[in-house]
Amino acid sequence: MKTPLKKEYLRYISIDILIGVALSGLMLLYSQNFTLIGFIDAILVGGFLLFTIGWFIYISNNNIFDVAIYGVQSFWRGVFGKRMKKTYIEHLEDKTQVKPSIYRSLWYSSIPLFIADFILYLIYLG
Repeated sequence: MKTPLKKEYLRYISIDILIGVALSGLMLLYSQNFTLIGFIDAILVGGFLLFTIGWFIYISNNNIFDVAIYGVQSFWRGVFGKRMKKTYIEHLEDKTQVKPSIYRSLWYSSIPLFIADFILYLIYLG
C-alpha cells in the first residue's frame, strides 16, 4: 500500500472506531444494562452498525439495487402521469461514487469491535 493510502485508511479507521465506541456507549445508556452481557450487546450493536453502514455504502456505490429503484420510481411516476427527468443511463452517469476506502474502513473498524465482543462473550461463558 502506498503511504498516503495508509494514512487515509488509518484516519478513516480511527474515526470509525471512535464512532463505533460512541454507538456502543449510546447503546449501553439506552439499555441501562451495565452488566457484562449488557457490554457484550452494546459492543456487538456498535460493530454491527459500522459493518452495516459500510455494506450499504458498498451497495449504493456498485449500483446493485439501482435498476429496481429506478424501475419502481418510473412505474409510480407513470401511474400519476409524470415522466422521469433522466434516463437510467443518465442517472448512473450523474451518480457520484464514494471512495472504496470509506466503506472498507468501516468494515475494518468493525473487526476490533467484533473481536472484543467475542472475547467478552468467552469470558461470560467461562
